[in-house]
Amino acid sequence: MKLRRVCVLCGAAAGAAPGFAAAAAALGELLARGECEVVYGGSSSGCMGALADAALAVGGRVTGVVPKQLISNERPHQKLTDLEITDDLASRKLRMFARSDAIIALPGGTGTLDELLEALTMKRLGFLEHPIAVVNVLHFYDPFVTLLAQCIDEGFADRTQRGLFDVLADVAAVDAWLQRA
Repeated sequence: MKLRRVCVLCGAAAGAAPGFAAAAAALGELLARGECEVVYGGSSSGCMGALADAALAVGGRVTGVVPKQLISNERPHQKLTDLEITDDLASRKLRMFARSDAIIALPGGTGTLDELLEALTMKRLGFLEHPIAVVNVLHFYDPFVTLLAQCIDEGFADRTQRGLFDVLADVAAVDAWLQRA
């Protein structure tokens, strides 16, 4: 099955290193050129904005999902193909996952980590079947992978949980991942 809609989890901030926003833009362009619709948190700022701008610039479809209480904080992108407003953060996550075939996490803050952990938990419990990947831009996800390994080593998670997601070295690895996912 060809993946047609990819949920991208990333920050509404650009991050300290220019490579974070550049990776978001590169992913947006890659997905759009591959005819994958981008589903994301809907913001016009930071990595989210870079992702959407790049996908839209090459004619891609971009869907934003924003909880109503964040409309003033995250400034929804004004040029999206579709914008869905949800009642709350929990609904936002569920709608982004429901509107996609796969999930890719870029670097971000606690919101991004919350979304990633929710997706992994839902997949572990059988509520979600999506392939999930983290793009390890500038080794951002190294501590996350280490923490999960510690959870496994200490008996809080079973070894199969490491198989719930793939770690991709950079955006260039996404295309091959999409082909095999």
